[in-house]
Amino acid sequence: MSDYPTPAAEGGFTGRLLVTDVRRDGSASIKELKKSAGLNIASSRDFADGDLSIEAMDGDGVYLDEIGVAVITPHDADQVAAISETALYQETSEAMDGKVIEPERIVHAIAEDLGDYVRGMRDAADLIAQRIGSGGTPDMPGPEAEMDEIAVAAANATWGLIATRVVPPFLFLPRGTGAGIRVAVLDTGMDTGHPDFAGRTIVTRSFIPGETAQDGNSHGTHTIGTACGPRTPPTGVQRYGVAHKSEIYVGKVLSNGGSGGDGGILAGINWAIANKCAVISMSLGAPAQGSGFSAAYENAGQAAFAAGSLIIAAAGNDGNQPVNHPANCPSIMAVGALTQQLTRAGFSCIGTFPPHGSVDIAAPGVGVFSSVPVAKGTHGTKSGTSMATPHVAGIAALYAQLNPAHRGAALWQRLTSTAKVLPGQPAAHVGAGNVQAPVRLRFILKPFPNLPIFDRLPVPRPLEMADSDGSEPAGKRKGK
Repeated sequence: MSDYPTPAAEGGFTGRLLVTDVRRDGSASIKELKKSAGLNIASSRDFADGDLSIEAMDGDGVYLDEIGVAVITPHDADQVAAISETALYQETSEAMDGKVIEPERIVHAIAEDLGDYVRGMRDAADLIAQRIGSGGTPDMPGPEAEMDEIAVAAANATWGLIATRVVPPFLFLPRGTGAGIRVAVLDTGMDTGHPDFAGRTIVTRSFIPGETAQDGNSHGTHTIGTACGPRTPPTGVQRYGVAHKSEIYVGKVLSNGGSGGDGGILAGINWAIANKCAVISMSLGAPAQGSGFSAAYENAGQAAFAAGSLIIAAAGNDGNQPVNHPANCPSIMAVGALTQQLTRAGFSCIGTFPPHGSVDIAAPGVGVFSSVPVAKGTHGTKSGTSMATPHVAGIAALYAQLNPAHRGAALWQRLTSTAKVLPGQPAAHVGAGNVQAPVRLRFILKPFPNLPIFDRLPVPRPLEMADSDGSEPAGKRKGK
């Protein structure tokens, strides 16, 4: 049993264990854990909408029914050994290559730090030097690839919204608002009193003992702002939010200090799935350990697919290191960060353990302007894969709104198939490319009607071309 932690917490671990159940049979597994190990496990379904009490984890543990993971507090090594005798252990061991019991790790908000700042300054210097010397290379494009500051100002929107087509070029119109789509953001909470979110549907839940869902950090409010912020902020700042009519589900799984245990995060995922959130955004992580991934989070990712949800997580800010836990799970979409030159940000983690631990898609993650708690100034600029992740989450909500079939794994496929390929950028660094929002052509009017050539041409009907989300053109739909 030396592979498992002792009940005493150690550095980076809480002392609790995650027990994965691929069958997701809560009733049977709870009985087995009680019979074999003497553990009195609560069920998340004993609480309305999976809104379980954090205190439930302070006993022997809780079984998260939606995702098939038990978070337990073992009293001794004998209890851990007893679990290996259960059917739960045997069946999961075969399906998950033996990864049934794993220590609960401490996970952090993937935030800026001095290392990232120094790396950014170094990368900027390298970029300038290369441009002066060569005028741009495939890996470091020249000035023509930069986001035009004049265009950003004219659109009155952040560069990230322009680069992802949320605010599209002149010939196109945006599609989708996120209306009716529930987006869960699992982070440090939210300043629900922020003036930019007045009148919005906001549901909150804290999975941090002793703390409400109110954001005392700013990381959570910033990521929520990017994913779900308003189209026209009443505070008069530029537009910074994607799915501006979505329903916001705030799961506080990280403390005001920016950290939390796997158990609380998994409980947040369980809660989001129980509440039918189509998109679950997680700008959090911890360094990967070896080439493996967490069986518990993979179980959660597969459960999300089955329930019509998609988990999207930050790849991590450790530079040329492997994609962070839990984004390195095959069924969780890992998001890398891009600079304004649409190149991989120097701090953005890369995939090094194929087929697992890969970056799946990328989004703007440098100099991202969004909301912060009122006490911290209402708005601010941050960088990181944490900032890239909510761009993808918000755009996922747009696609989900436009087509009910775009759920779970199908939503993942829609996001990657419509991403913009970035020439010269390895897939291990940026995945499928820069995420792109759905758009449609503007109405096309018949030009110069008096010229004879146009008399022989049919007048193009509005939206004769298929929309970019792959749905049927408006003029071709039944009943139109």
